[in-house]
Amino acid sequence: MIFDTNLIDILVIASIMAICILAYRAKALTLLGAVFAFFLTIGLYISGGISFLAALLGFFMSSSFFTKLHAKEKEELEKALYEKGGNRDHIQVLANGGAALIIAVAHFLMPEKQLLVACFVAIAVCNADSWASEIGIMSKATPFSIINFKSVQKGMSGGVTFLGLFASACGALFIAGIYSVFMFVRIPFLELIRDCTTITVFGFVGAAIDSVLGVLVQPAYVDSKGKLTEKRADGRLHNKKVKGFGFFGNDMVNFVSSLMAAGLAYFVLTFL
Repeated sequence: MIFDTNLIDILVIASIMAICILAYRAKALTLLGAVFAFFLTIGLYISGGISFLAALLGFFMSSSFFTKLHAKEKEELEKALYEKGGNRDHIQVLANGGAALIIAVAHFLMPEKQLLVACFVAIAVCNADSWASEIGIMSKATPFSIINFKSVQKGMSGGVTFLGLFASACGALFIAGIYSVFMFVRIPFLELIRDCTTITVFGFVGAAIDSVLGVLVQPAYVDSKGKLTEKRADGRLHNKKVKGFGFFGNDMVNFVSSLMAAGLAYFVLTFL
């Protein structure tokens, strides 16, 4: 039996809906997060086809797996430091997929190969950052600042470990691997190697930019016990901001870093 295009699209849309429902039931997404994820994923599929869809699903499913890994061990630290838990809301969905969707729409309107790669870079950044956060936080080593290499409190943005950096590189490489699956027979081998290298390198660079922004502009607070946290308030008690800008939270950092890295990759592929 040969499937026509309309039937394939219906099957893809139904599959995306099923995945979003399962993600909501598994508490990987909030209800609104699942709704936004559905429409964002549909937008990527319409703009770039099955390869964009596979990259986004690869990011979401792998990141969700690592989020749930040793979840009980992370829970206490997350409650003390972060406003949001492991189930992603609609803002987090937009922060992690928004840049990729913008680039995918640009690719749909102006189908350049550089934009195709840049879209994968945007997803690779988010995947690299997610793997680094979820795996790096399990490291027994003391995190250090990516800017001045001084020790920082575990779990605070801008702090990295060697395990986290390795996980970040692997996360970017994972998205490059998805790219290679779809492009292996479509482009020359050397061009494929160049593109996969670009996705991996700029995915890792984007995660590093995320950490730098975490140090320079992301807000940090001191709670009533004198401990650093990224939570604006603890119940009805408002924590004192000691650095950063209130509007430049973790979600904004994720969006900006992925867009910056994708833009850098596009520039390199186009002009260098």
